[in-house]
Amino acid sequence: MATKRTAEQLKQQREYQAKYRQTENGKAMRKKHRIEEYKKRDALPGPSNINQYGLTQDDYAKMFEEQNGYCKICKGHAIEFSRRLAVDHCHETGKVRGLLCMFCNTGLGNFKDNIDLLEEAIAYLKNAAS
Repeated sequence: MATKRTAEQLKQQREYQAKYRQTENGKAMRKKHRIEEYKKRDALPGPSNINQYGLTQDDYAKMFEEQNGYCKICKGHAIEFSRRLAVDHCHETGKVRGLLCMFCNTGLGNFKDNIDLLEEAIAYLKNAAS
């Protein structure tokens, strides 16, 4: 039977793991693990709700391949994210625009796909940086 670790031991372990993750070996192991997890997760291509956009699993796989597995906005690769790339669509027309990571898809949704709001946000960020 395993002995329980003290709070101090757990803290030391977390600190060691955090340092290890920053090493080249740690980064390589994390990348390998993410790829393995992504392959398992990708056994069923595409999110489960793609049918509501009129897409088949093959359509999703084709879009994924055309984008080389990258989010259309931030260019992050699907293996970097914990969820599959989302099907982005126009909320007015229903037209599918592409595949986005959860962060970019949520960001667009939070701005209600409003270009004027997005431009205001860009201006705000530019002015705040000055």
